[in-house]
Amino acid sequence: MAIVSPGVQVSVIDESFYTPAEPGTVPCIFIATAQDKTSSSGTGTATGTTAANAGKVFLMTSQRELAETFGDPVFKTDASNNPIHGGETNEYGLQAAYSFLGVANRAFVVRANVDLGQLEASATAPAANPVAGTYWFDTVNSNYGVFEWNGSAATTTGGQSFTNQPVTVITDSDQISASVPKNSVGQAGDYAINATDTNNDLFYKKYDGNWVAVGTADWVGSNPTIKGSACGTVTAGNFTIDVGGGAQTITPSTTTVAAAATAIVGANVAGLSARDNGGILEIYYTGAAGNTVQIANGTANVSTSFGITAAIYNVPALSVAPHTSVPAFKSTDPDPRPTGSVWLKTTEPNLGAKWSVKKWNDTTKLWETVSAPLHTSNESAIYNLDRTGGGAGLAVGDLFINYGNGTTEVDHIIYRRESTGSTKVTGVAIGVGTLTSGVGKSFTIAESIVGQEALNSPVTVTSTLTGQAADADVIAGQINGAGFTNVKASVDSAKRIVIEHTKGGEMKFVDTDGTLAEAGFLQTTTNMGYEPGTGSGTNPKQYRASNWKALTYTASATAVTSLTNDGQLWYSSIVDEVDIMYHNGTTWKGYSAVTGSDPAGPQVSATAPTTQSDASALVDGDLWISTADLENYPGIYKWNGSTLKWVLVDKSDQTTENGIVFADARFGTTGGTTSVAPAGTIADLLASDFLDADAPDPALYPKGMLLWNTRRSGFNVRKFVRNHVDTTATNPRQSGTPSMSGYYPHRWVTESANQADGSGSFGRHAQRKVIVQGLQAEMNANQEIRDDESRIFNLLATPGYPELIGEMISLNADRGLSAFIVGDSPMRLTPDATSLQNWATNVNKAVEDNDNGLVTTNEYLGVFYPSGFTSDNFGNNVVVPASHMMLRTIALSDQVSFPWFAPAGTRRGGITNASATGHINSEGEFVSSALNEGQRDTLYTNNVNPITFITGAGLVNYGQKTRFAGSSSLDRINVSRLVIYLRSQLNKLARPYVFEPNDKITRDEIKAQAESLLLELVGNRAIFDFLVVCDETNNTPTRIDRNELYLDIAIEPVKAVEFIYVPLRLKNTGEIAGL
Repeated sequence: MAIVSPGVQVSVIDESFYTPAEPGTVPCIFIATAQDKTSSSGTGTATGTTAANAGKVFLMTSQRELAETFGDPVFKTDASNNPIHGGETNEYGLQAAYSFLGVANRAFVVRANVDLGQLEASATAPAANPVAGTYWFDTVNSNYGVFEWNGSAATTTGGQSFTNQPVTVITDSDQISASVPKNSVGQAGDYAINATDTNNDLFYKKYDGNWVAVGTADWVGSNPTIKGSACGTVTAGNFTIDVGGGAQTITPSTTTVAAAATAIVGANVAGLSARDNGGILEIYYTGAAGNTVQIANGTANVSTSFGITAAIYNVPALSVAPHTSVPAFKSTDPDPRPTGSVWLKTTEPNLGAKWSVKKWNDTTKLWETVSAPLHTSNESAIYNLDRTGGGAGLAVGDLFINYGNGTTEVDHIIYRRESTGSTKVTGVAIGVGTLTSGVGKSFTIAESIVGQEALNSPVTVTSTLTGQAADADVIAGQINGAGFTNVKASVDSAKRIVIEHTKGGEMKFVDTDGTLAEAGFLQTTTNMGYEPGTGSGTNPKQYRASNWKALTYTASATAVTSLTNDGQLWYSSIVDEVDIMYHNGTTWKGYSAVTGSDPAGPQVSATAPTTQSDASALVDGDLWISTADLENYPGIYKWNGSTLKWVLVDKSDQTTENGIVFADARFGTTGGTTSVAPAGTIADLLASDFLDADAPDPALYPKGMLLWNTRRSGFNVRKFVRNHVDTTATNPRQSGTPSMSGYYPHRWVTESANQADGSGSFGRHAQRKVIVQGLQAEMNANQEIRDDESRIFNLLATPGYPELIGEMISLNADRGLSAFIVGDSPMRLTPDATSLQNWATNVNKAVEDNDNGLVTTNEYLGVFYPSGFTSDNFGNNVVVPASHMMLRTIALSDQVSFPWFAPAGTRRGGITNASATGHINSEGEFVSSALNEGQRDTLYTNNVNPITFITGAGLVNYGQKTRFAGSSSLDRINVSRLVIYLRSQLNKLARPYVFEPNDKITRDEIKAQAESLLLELVGNRAIFDFLVVCDETNNTPTRIDRNELYLDIAIEPVKAVEFIYVPLRLKNTGEIAGL
């Protein structure tokens, strides 16, 4: 601002400039972990492991922050807690980042969108977690409290005592017919619960093989009321039986037990029957006319004839009572009961009823047990669960099991408290003609009372109605004046009658003349239903108003699941199930159906079979899948009937009749149904010609070729794809191209892609394929990490995965070659010179860097060998990749020197986060090794840096070569990192001059800045000399007109000493002094 009156104005113009310092050693580490891990503090989910944050770039500043964000690094162990060295689900990258942050305070970490937790081996297909709040009746971990009485004399084993009985819980509707278990289920004397509906009725299987509901008359008649014993000769004559309807004289036609039983049945007394059970007379009675049976002597003595004492006998009884009320069934009790009587113990102690009902907590991902005690009615449950509140103290979600639902049989309906507050029912709007006019229109209400287990006596509500809207107020007024304790009524603004139990208790209605139905109170009304034991056929209608509702749940022996999530992975651990098809010249056919080979399918074993699976002789075309070498599974052999030898099938041959193609073809013998997935055993499949629509087109392959069905065969990784099948289309692989409208729409699709030679990926190779694919996809598509202005790093690594070297080079190029790449070698690469040479020179013609060969060359890449041996965060010994060691070694080297100093040798190349180096052998064991000079020479000749043990120094990185293909200064790590450093610094140095005038002043300034930077590097032993040109010679008028400024720099980088030669000459005495 210009000065108007006399004064002083001071302004500051900042013309100072310096090049900012580099941020230090900062890596970007790509990792794979399990999804939704727990944070290291155990307080919740580690945010970096959620699916939503996959691919997000996290800047980590400490080990604690890393563990909170991604959880503790996990290395798997076997069932005996032995570490699985080289396991594909080990979290190598996270462990490397954790180790690095032990000596540094900045690291970028990116987690790929692949869940290692889904790659754990499983013999069964995974399903999805249930929806939050799902209920599961766990039939295996429940006790049902069924105790059977033995009425034999106390002097006999088990006599006069109860025995807890096992109960079979039926959840398969195919085992049920008309709500009763089929006779094919169970044996005589068994107990079962039909859990295919919500009644959960208890059944008993009679001696005749029929199931009867416990508590019914048929059940009472299923065990003998009177049972004799083996006697001698049956005395001729008669005897009497009285069941309350008058004595019946029984006269057997012959002197046999069978004749006596026939005569009893022939008496045609309702509910009375008998049988000869191995010479013993058994008399059954259902209690049709009473609960006793009296047998008396006639002209024959029942004691000497049948071993029965003439007396009055009680029929079998059912007692449903807690453990504190033992039934009085003993012979010394007033009403002794026969064998087969049952005590349903309703409380938990001593094997009493304890139903395991669980609820899914979607936050903890766990099933939580919910208390579900047994009670005889809704009002009984309220009394026992909330004695002082009468229902007001119950919470939503409280459960109980009602075993007294108005029927004689034992059922178990699980009820859930649906709401708190009052129990309220609302009718329809009352208008003209809604209600029938008349005097004495009535209904009754029985209410539950606080502190009382049973309902109060019903109270009659009587009204005089006119058929007008005012009738609503009349009925409400009559209810309010009827003297109820907790029931009141009101009329809402819509002229609807509202009846409520203020404590949240129970109300039972009897609609004496239909008035309630006219007012809109029906079984379909909210919070209302038929009174237990009644229904539409009951007159007058009876209703129950309640805040208890029958629970919706699933009964099963295994935890409830949902339809598998779209994209869910499944690593099948099954090795011995193989579905192979055969090309018959037209299409693919089930192998055994075409070749007549072993009907059980290919034999899977470690040794060559000598017969078919049923001990029959081998035939031409029989298949053997060798598991002798799981690392190279499968070895496929075909039996030659002429030479009588097993012939190896070339897995890489996908073009000739002797080859094999690996692809998805089918999962079952059909396409399934709209709701049921395809199924079938391997034997079924081998005899079936069914193909899914996505099976390989047979027109592309020759007759005789084999097809390994990867969709059904095991030991690979599959992904669940919902609606994979286009059910609106036809199936081109089936004869007649039938419609797929009735097919199951979802399929498991192989996710572990085939190897480069066309052979399938199996075992750990299948797991690795999926992980590598996920890491590669993340690195190639991630745009966040390509932001080279806000995310500055100078190291790049994907620990444990040499396959990612190519992708890291591409990423580095996209970022302007601003980072040095730390590459790994295979953990199973043995240290012999031949193996090292073959891998480093890619003798096997690998198409990407992997276990088979090293492919990539690049001046900003360093590859290191071998792997290291260390401990994880839990103290377990683990094998880690070479990059795990080198990231930390480089950081430590930079802390005591500069990036242009080689991070190698005894001064700066020491390994501090491993105790040994070596490889993993074929048995999965770590083999320690110290590379000798010949092995180091082999590696160094092929531009691979050895990590070895040096006596007196310990583990040391003993190389600093890049993978540069030519011979130049850039074939050394120190020079490569110097160039990366200069590229970053010069970029920062030049940026302030953008948009400045392109004249001599600007050129001189930028040149001076560059010279200052380079002069400092000379002093720091980075370069010997340099030359900077920025004048008219390289900034011609043409370039100036294009708005360009050229700053040409030449440097002479300092080289590291790698080869020290010390010639030692021997001289005669005195000769050196003369020199």
